[in-house]
Amino acid sequence: MENKKGFIITIVILSFIAVGTIGYIVYDKFIKNNDSEEEYVNVINDVSIDINKMYNVGDILNKFDKAFSTNDSKYLGYIYNTKILEVKDFDKNAAIFASMYSDLVRSNTEQTISNEIIKNKYEKIFGKTLQYKPSSLDLGENINVEYDATNKLYKYKASVTNNDHKSEYLARNIKTKLKDDLVIVTRKVFYVDYSGISAIIYTNSNKTTRVGTVKLKDGEVSLEEVTGKYGSKLNTYEITFKLGSSDEYNFYKIERTK
Repeated sequence: MENKKGFIITIVILSFIAVGTIGYIVYDKFIKNNDSEEEYVNVINDVSIDINKMYNVGDILNKFDKAFSTNDSKYLGYIYNTKILEVKDFDKNAAIFASMYSDLVRSNTEQTISNEIIKNKYEKIFGKTLQYKPSSLDLGENINVEYDATNKLYKYKASVTNNDHKSEYLARNIKTKLKDDLVIVTRKVFYVDYSGISAIIYTNSNKTTRVGTVKLKDGEVSLEEVTGKYGSKLNTYEITFKLGSSDEYNFYKIERTK
């Protein structure tokens, strides 16, 4: 690959992931400002990027958004509750929950999922840095998870709930860049309370800082409208993924930058 000063490859995730949706990734090139002192991957002309590796970044973001967005469990807003959260400090039960939440079947009868499936999903998110150890989970009244060590599977009940217009965290990815063996996603994050045809925007689930109100569009919050109107008042986070030993990107850390 030929290096030329003044060029940077920036991977822009245009999915603007809303809770529960599948994102898509579009790649684009941007010219780097000459006065920038940061050293990035410098490229010119054709660049080969493994889309499969980048897909794992989007998949991890979606898993986090689903698991930590609502009060379905005690982990509401878990990844946003501290200034910085590194993979080595990630609560292991929260990590297991994020690994399995998308696969939970809503039912009032007991369901099962194998330990091997959860272990594989866990390691795709956290790599080998956060050691996997199966465990029963104390999640709250809506979801009960017990680990059966004899049969090596999780037994759970995930109550059927009405999630329509349930208070939640939403996020919009505004920038993603590639630096050495890291992918860094910048996103705006906010908390939403629904009131009729409107959504009340707060900076977080404590609801101490009310940002504003927007009208729902087709029953949904427009992420573009919220970030367009109130972007400067919203919390900004950088989520960093690092290329791991399995040659795919794993979660590395999340940091609130504003």
